[in-house]
Amino acid sequence: MERGSAPRGPLTPALLPSRVDNSVDVGYGPVIQAGVIHGGIHLHAPASARPAPRQLPREAGPLVGRARELNRMDTALQAGGIALITGMAGIGKTALAVHWARGVQDDFPDGQLHVDLQGFGPGEPLSAQDVLAAFLRALGQERPDELATTAERVAAFRTLTTGRRLLLVLDNACRVEQVRPLLPGGEGCTAIVTSRASLTGLGVHHQVLSLPLERLDETDALAVLGASLGARAGVAPGTVRALARYCGGLPLALRIAAARAAERGAESGAGLDGLSGTDAPLDLLDAGDDESSALRTVFSWSYRALPGPAAQAFRGLGAHPGPGIDVFALAAATGTTPEGAGAALRTLVKGHLLAEPAPGRFEAHDLLRAYASELGSAERDMYLARLYDYYLDVADRADDLLAPLRFRVPRNRASAPGPDLPDPPAALAWLDTTLPTLVALCTSDDERYDDRRWRLAHAVRGYFYFTKRLDSWITTHEAALRAALRLADPLAEALTRTNLGMALVAAGRLAEAEENYARAHDLFVRLGDVRGRAGASANLASVLRRRGALTEALDKQREALAYYRRDASDRHVCITLRTMASVETDLGRFADAVAHAEEAIAIASRLQLHLEAAQGFNSLGITLLRMGDATRAGCAHGRAVSHSRAAGSAHQEARSLYRLGAAALASGDRERAARWWALAARLFRRIGAAEAEQVASDLASLTGRGPSEGTPGS
Repeated sequence: MERGSAPRGPLTPALLPSRVDNSVDVGYGPVIQAGVIHGGIHLHAPASARPAPRQLPREAGPLVGRARELNRMDTALQAGGIALITGMAGIGKTALAVHWARGVQDDFPDGQLHVDLQGFGPGEPLSAQDVLAAFLRALGQERPDELATTAERVAAFRTLTTGRRLLLVLDNACRVEQVRPLLPGGEGCTAIVTSRASLTGLGVHHQVLSLPLERLDETDALAVLGASLGARAGVAPGTVRALARYCGGLPLALRIAAARAAERGAESGAGLDGLSGTDAPLDLLDAGDDESSALRTVFSWSYRALPGPAAQAFRGLGAHPGPGIDVFALAAATGTTPEGAGAALRTLVKGHLLAEPAPGRFEAHDLLRAYASELGSAERDMYLARLYDYYLDVADRADDLLAPLRFRVPRNRASAPGPDLPDPPAALAWLDTTLPTLVALCTSDDERYDDRRWRLAHAVRGYFYFTKRLDSWITTHEAALRAALRLADPLAEALTRTNLGMALVAAGRLAEAEENYARAHDLFVRLGDVRGRAGASANLASVLRRRGALTEALDKQREALAYYRRDASDRHVCITLRTMASVETDLGRFADAVAHAEEAIAIASRLQLHLEAAQGFNSLGITLLRMGDATRAGCAHGRAVSHSRAAGSAHQEARSLYRLGAAALASGDRERAARWWALAARLFRRIGAAEAEQVASDLASLTGRGPSEGTPGS
């Protein structure tokens, strides 16, 4: 009743006196026993009269691949506490929270509260004040709206939850300020918070179990699809596997894809084939009738929450062709400073739109990159042109550290800010990490960037020679050749054919290499480029030697050597002398071969060219072994190993170890030979070199053990 009003109508049965002794029989509802009442009274149902709130939603389906997280929650939250589940959109944060909560709901007899805080969604985020009013009502407090301030509602909520066993799921939060007022007061209560943001401030004043979610691996992704598709998954296993890879381990994407397949297909599995990639990347993952089941829409909720610089950075990521990016590349793409780009990247990481798998290296999920590409389509050409210029500049600088004194195509551009590359190991590390991006830029076949594409391939030819990454070497230079031909640029074509020929020789494709060398030679002659013609002659000699045309090969090497001596190109003199030593060894001219190899080593040592020194010592060792001097040959190959390591070339080190083993075998020391060959085989395998199989076979023949039985010292 309202304050000041008199009771009207008959009393409820619970208020009727049952005996003269002033006792009452409790039937139902509130009970009041009074003589004379002055003023009004308020009637409130006791909390025990209300059912405990049971607000947990149903599960979307079986939870896959989260056993580790569930175990951690079981252990850490036995007596109450706070768990924070974070990750990118669609990673399965809500699914994990609801699954765990439903599994332990009987441990919380005072109820379970759930709220979607709408931190990322089509509407405005819910305020803590509004959520508290709903929670207070669910817990039995009448008219919580009369508590005017958030502080009053927080106090009432903590009072109500103290001494209770209550479970809260605070889903989809965007800010710490949205969550902190909703944390219960009881020590036995548990709160599960999910967010696309990091919410690191939550752990400042509370002990929080942090659970950042990763994407599912392929096995778990297939399990998600299998649970949804049932028998159809077995009809087209190859298509299902491709679909799992396409979804990139993102649970929401997997569930949408399965739903699309189910609605399209019959038991034959044709519906799966219909999802083979003809749709636009994100159109495939649009359920059509529910915006929360369209991946593009779900991603948009995260994008809308970004400040301007981070939003621009995200769009710039869509133009980036490789999986990883650093601060300098993003700064170049967006025309900002490295400091500004760094701040934007950190914002994207906190919003789980990016990951930082290594310090300073940032990666985005493929589907997020597709979404970013859509958003930045109008700016794409600007971003991409800047990225080409940035990577061409840094790659040329890194390659020059790795392979100094090579001819460089001049560029009349000021250098953009880039990573610090103080020495060859730093340059090699940058090139190794950036290789997927460089390959993607070289092979895009976008004619607008043809001039940049052949220059980029040419810039990293030293790296390819150094590492012998033949697949990437050939792929990039074949694409660069197509670009040069479209440009009708004879110098670009000649330089590209020269480098492509070197890759083809290393791959054993001699006929193709010879054709490219011959055409490069003709182009250099037509251009009047004496230096280029000398290089083409030296390269043709390498093919002639492998064909057994030794005298002709030596003539071309002498021609090239004469030019390089006149031009004082000491590095090229060194290389040509070494290759001449190999031909002279094949011809049995051992004295000339030793003299030329030793001169090559002296030049390489003076110039501190460790890779060339290693190659020179190996050439000398081969000659000495052919002369029957296994002891001196072993010493030469041992020096080659040292210089290979100083250069940082794993491929050259493995070759030197193999030669060292051959020298040991020639001296009768089979045990040492096996040890060197085992090391060589292991190193070749580690870098994925083609020589690994042959060395393993030689080792097996030496030891009498099959390659699959292991190697000594392995």
